[in-house]
Amino acid sequence: MKNSDLMKVDIKLLTIFCTVAKEGSISRAAERLGVSQPLISHALDRLRLVFGDPLFVRAGRGITPTERTLSLAPEVSEILDRFEALVSPETLELAEMTTRFCMEAHDYERQLIAPSLLSRFSQDAPQARLRLNPSDRNYLDRLRMRECDIVITALPPSDQLDIHSTPLFEDSAECFFDPNVVSKDEVRDNFSSLPHASIRFSQTGTPFEERIFEQHGIERQLKVEVPSFEALPQLMRGSQLIAILPSRLAKGLLKEFAHIKPPCPFPTVQFNMIWHKSTHHSAAQKWFRDAVRQTVEQIA
Repeated sequence: MKNSDLMKVDIKLLTIFCTVAKEGSISRAAERLGVSQPLISHALDRLRLVFGDPLFVRAGRGITPTERTLSLAPEVSEILDRFEALVSPETLELAEMTTRFCMEAHDYERQLIAPSLLSRFSQDAPQARLRLNPSDRNYLDRLRMRECDIVITALPPSDQLDIHSTPLFEDSAECFFDPNVVSKDEVRDNFSSLPHASIRFSQTGTPFEERIFEQHGIERQLKVEVPSFEALPQLMRGSQLIAILPSRLAKGLLKEFAHIKPPCPFPTVQFNMIWHKSTHHSAAQKWFRDAVRQTVEQIA
């Protein structure tokens, strides 16, 4: 067969060829496929030109395959099976899945989601693996390069066409402190004079809570800045340090600390789950995103 002949063959023609070969009859093949007999005959005429062989010849009142057809039929049938597998919905066997999924997030989101998410992995997909990476503002390139699968972030979602996002959860700010050192009343009465701890993810920019305090004319005594939430418990335990932090930390990392409302209103922060279009239709990746979403719903 010449390369130019390949353009004359399509899945419909190959399906007709295999059906006629299996049925041994043009009329039965037409009935099985729900088409007319002339259409079947026309398709066979086209295939005869492509393969340079009669393919089926008269034998009494019926037809019989040529030697060329007998050799072609198994291979064409295999081609059709492979094509059907390609276009069929992707099946997902969770118990056998060995995929390594990567979630990128700050330690707050990791602390909140990862323990319960890992339990879900153990129950539903015991052979799958979970990788947790730190996040920053340059996550788009890593999504595009498939260096991570999803990003959980409070940064506004991108409006670029190859990026998908969905709201995941919201959180508000609370003022945390060690109740063994200072009381709620002391924190309320001495908020500006007590030493403060703050999270600074980068060396540039102003901490989120600092901008809020400036808007309300509140001054504070900033004592220490740390690059992650995980550093705070050791520093705050046994000290007068107070910190404005996401309220959900009270259920995890800072569960031994007390908390009250800040002296001024803070906006609710929305956290989004973001992924790249290249993984949007993947059955495994859909399962991963659903697992993250369901985990958050359970711990809300």
